[in-house]
Amino acid sequence: MVMMASCMTSAEGAAMNTRLIDGFTRHHRTLDRAFEDARQATGDGDFVRARAAFQGFRDAIERHMGAEETWLFPAYEARYGNDNALTSILRKGHRDLRGFFEEIAEALDEGDGDEGAALMDTVGQILHHHDEKEEQEFYPAVATLVDDPTPALTALES
Repeated sequence: MVMMASCMTSAEGAAMNTRLIDGFTRHHRTLDRAFEDARQATGDGDFVRARAAFQGFRDAIERHMGAEETWLFPAYEARYGNDNALTSILRKGHRDLRGFFEEIAEALDEGDGDEGAALMDTVGQILHHHDEKEEQEFYPAVATLVDDPTPALTALES
């Protein structure tokens, strides 16, 4: 379901804009902390803690990407087309990250801290650039197109 902007006052639109941008940006910081916990446990060689922390991060980032894919990308694509460069890049980023997440989980399951740490370093860099693109380009643009960000924001926490 795509929720497009309808008849709103500029003040209402600005409030929705801020809620969406702030909510998704705050969730990025929450994800950063969860990822760092998994990295720290991997570096410490504590694979029980590393697997649990990484799974918690992975569950949370799947909710995050799912909210973007379900609510935000369709709103943006309804306005700019399915073949626009921005959501194409972000969708590819999600696919790539999911592949890396599988590899990290395998490394942690095998107790391979060196491989897990190397993969996490790579993912950390990818996430930094991906989040930057979302926060600087995508969220400000899509926030003007989404009538009510509540379903997307709620999906981050469910």
